[in-house]
Amino acid sequence: MVSTSDRLQQRAELVANGYSWEYVDIWPPKTTLYRHAPGLNTEGDVVFPVGTHIKGVPGTPAYVLAKAKLGLLQVPPGEGCECQWCSIRNAHVEPVTESGDYVDPEQESVRCQDCGEAVFALTKSGALSRLRVHMRSSHLP
Repeated sequence: MVSTSDRLQQRAELVANGYSWEYVDIWPPKTTLYRHAPGLNTEGDVVFPVGTHIKGVPGTPAYVLAKAKLGLLQVPPGEGCECQWCSIRNAHVEPVTESGDYVDPEQESVRCQDCGEAVFALTKSGALSRLRVHMRSSHLP
C-alpha cells in the first residue's frame, strides 16, 4: 500500500519528468516508452540508440518513474523535448577543457590547487568527491 506522502512524492517526480499531474490517478495498464538516453553495455558501447521504443511495459507510476530516471519516457525524443538528456543533446555543447573533452554546461566544476586541473560532476559535492580522488591518485608522495 502506498501512503499519501509517497503518492505526492511520486506525483512530484513524475511531473518533473514531464508527466501530467493526473498520471498517478489514471495510469494505463501497459504503455510504450522511448529512450531519451542511449542504452549502453558494460564496455560503454551504445546498444540501444536514442529513439528506440519498448512496447508493453507496465504503466504503474512506480515503474514509469524508475524508468524515467534512466531516460525512458512515454513521449518520443525530439527538438522540442525538454528532458535532461535531450536538452544536453540539443545544446551542442562546445569543448571547454584544454584536452577538448566535452562537458555539460549544467555540471559543477572545481580546480585542483596543486596542478590547476578542472574536475567536473553533476553536483558540487560530487565534484569535490572527484577532486579528493584526483588528489589521492595524482599527487602521491
